[in-house]
Amino acid sequence: MIQRLQTLFLLVFCGVSAGNFFLFPVELSLLTTAFGEQAAVLNQLPLVFTLIVFVNIFLYNHRMRQIRVNQVVWVFFSLYWGALVYFIVQTNQHFSLYLPDLGLAFVGEAMLLLANKYIKKDEALIRSIDRLR
Repeated sequence: MIQRLQTLFLLVFCGVSAGNFFLFPVELSLLTTAFGEQAAVLNQLPLVFTLIVFVNIFLYNHRMRQIRVNQVVWVFFSLYWGALVYFIVQTNQHFSLYLPDLGLAFVGEAMLLLANKYIKKDEALIRSIDRLR
């Protein structure tokens, strides 16, 4: 399992998403102004994404399911950070406060896309081997 390159990409995503959750809690203040007390739930989303992808690492025998889960996480992760950028622009806050956080989010999205690319390569390899039998 650890020999696969996509596992490393998924672990990097887990580290990036957990880093966003633990190291940069600045978006909580922005979300609190937009959503009030429900912002605490929205602030937990990066941790939820981390847990889903970490569990997804162990689905290496079910590559198509792994691809679908990664795609769903990527969409919701993008929506979460897109909404955060929207609220930054709407509240006229200094964008530079959020740049490290958004930079890590971009790295996380890239890692999910790279992981999906290599999972698809594995699936194609397995299907070609099955054809040879």
